[in-house]
Amino acid sequence: MELKQFIEKVLADYRHRLFLALDGLTPEELAWRPGPEANSMAFIVWHVARIEDRWFQRFAREATEVWVREGWSHKIGISEQGTGGGYTAEQIAQFPIVKGEDLRQYFEAVRKETLSFLRGLEPKDFDFAPERPPAPDRPRALSGNAFEGCTIGRMFRQIIAEFNQHLGQVQYLRGLQKGINNVQNTPLP
Repeated sequence: MELKQFIEKVLADYRHRLFLALDGLTPEELAWRPGPEANSMAFIVWHVARIEDRWFQRFAREATEVWVREGWSHKIGISEQGTGGGYTAEQIAQFPIVKGEDLRQYFEAVRKETLSFLRGLEPKDFDFAPERPPAPDRPRALSGNAFEGCTIGRMFRQIIAEFNQHLGQVQYLRGLQKGINNVQNTPLP
C-alpha cells in the first residue's frame, strides 16, 4: 500500500468512527459538558475540523480556510478567527448550540479539500516544508521552534494524532451520556 492510500484509509476510518459517535445525538446532547471546565462533543468536533482546515488551507496551501471562504463562521455563529485552541473555560461555555448536521457538513467540506490536496501529492512532497507557521495567531504555542521546518509529512502525522486524541474524547463523552456499548460496532469501510 502506498503512503497516500494509507493516509486516505486512516482519514476514512476516522470519519466513519466519528460519525458513528455522533449518530442520533440532539444538539443539546452535543452541547452537554460534564463540568464547567470541560469541552462538549460539538466543540471538539468543530475544533478538529477547524484544525484540519487551518493546517491544509493556511499551512499547506497558503489559501483561505474553508471556514471563511464558504461562510461557515456565519452559518454556525462563531468567529472567523477561532479554532478552539487555547480557549478558556468562559469561551467554551459561550460556544453555541450547534446542530449535528451543520458540524457534519462543515467537516465534509474540509475533508473534501484535504483529500483533494492529498491526492495531488507526489512522494517527494511529503518532505516539503512550507516555512509558514501552522497557527499564525498563536505564535508561541505552536509556531515557534516546535514546528520549525515542519513538513507536509509531519503535518499529516500531527493531524492523525489530533484525530485519535479527540475521537476518544468524543466517544467518552457519548458514553458518559448514553452508557457503555451505545455505538453500533459496524465494520470500517
